[in-house]
Amino acid sequence: MRKIFLAPALLALVLAVLVAPNSQGSLGEAHATSVVDLAAAPVDALTTPPSVAAWPVPNARTYRILSSCSPYASAIRAGARAWAGLTESSSGTPVECRNGYITDCGGGSRVVGCNWGAGQRIALYMGGVNDDALLAAHEFGHDWYGHSSYQCAGWGSPAEVMAPSICNYSNATTID
Repeated sequence: MRKIFLAPALLALVLAVLVAPNSQGSLGEAHATSVVDLAAAPVDALTTPPSVAAWPVPNARTYRILSSCSPYASAIRAGARAWAGLTESSSGTPVECRNGYITDCGGGSRVVGCNWGAGQRIALYMGGVNDDALLAAHEFGHDWYGHSSYQCAGWGSPAEVMAPSICNYSNATTID
C-alpha cells in the first residue's frame, strides 16, 4: 500500500524541480546557457516564436535594453513576449549584449547567455546563436525558472525554452 502513495509523490517532486520558480537571489549566482552545433534540426522543431499568448509566470517583471543591444532590440522584445507579465521599463533588469562568449558567468565554454540573480542582470552574445529571440526568451525565463531536462532549446513549450543549450542547426533560420 505504501508504494502506491510514493509513486505520485515522487512524480510531484520531479515536476516541482523541473518547473519550480528559480530561487536564486544574489547577483553572484548565475545561470549560464551554452551553444552547441548540430547538423540538422528535428522534423518537429519550431524555429520561430509561438504566435499564441505568452506563457504565464509567477509574478510580473520588467527589463531594459542597454545601448549595446540596440541592433538586437526587436529580437530581444520578441523573446520577452514569450512570457506574460514581462514588460520593458527604464528601471527594469539591464540587458547587455556582448561581442563574444560570456566568460564571467561560469557554466563552461561557449556561453552565449547569462542571467545573474534571477533577473538582476542579463548578458547575451547574439553572434553565437542562430535564433536571437530564443536566446533572449531563455535568459528572461531565468527570472523565474531553472534549466529543464530538454537537450536543445526550442519554442514548443516553456520547458523547451528553458533547455540548457541553444542548438545551432544548419537548416534553422535566424530571427533578426
